[in-house]
Amino acid sequence: MKLSISKSANATSLYMTKSVRVNGTPTSKVVEHLGTVAELEKKLDGRDPIEWAREYVREQTRLDKEGRREIIVKYSPINVIEKNERRLYSGGYLFLQRIYHDLGIDKICKKISERRKFDYDIDSVLSRLVYGRIIFPASKLATHELSKKFFEQPNFEIQLVSHGDMKKIIGKSKK
Repeated sequence: MKLSISKSANATSLYMTKSVRVNGTPTSKVVEHLGTVAELEKKLDGRDPIEWAREYVREQTRLDKEGRREIIVKYSPINVIEKNERRLYSGGYLFLQRIYHDLGIDKICKKISERRKFDYDIDSVLSRLVYGRIIFPASKLATHELSKKFFEQPNFEIQLVSHGDMKKIIGKSKK
């Protein structure tokens, strides 16, 4: 890592940067904004901000090489997440999805759906029940709620799994 100094008409900013490759092209990435020279002069009680920054970058480089560098994550109160907005998804079921498709269960569900003329996706219902029950064995309602955390959202209502067993679901067809 190295110290980068950016001068503008209003201020001189100090950054800790790291050389990286993006698609094979060398470039630099800002690791941390250390502040402006004016800000640092106030904080450092007369100590030279550029010399302090060089020492700080040297120390962070040493810690990074040892795998002990502290990573700073900043949160902004301006960026508010809307209520009930999902920002985190679980991909733990993806290895099960591969097995499910390798066994051809999705094709079997498609054939059953075509033969019975269902108005819903039986494959979506069955796969979510299988994935959810293996990952976190629970009730059908809890399994449906768990499947809402998957990358691929369920495209069926809880009523399809909440009353009765799979035989009732398979028996329900479009008239």
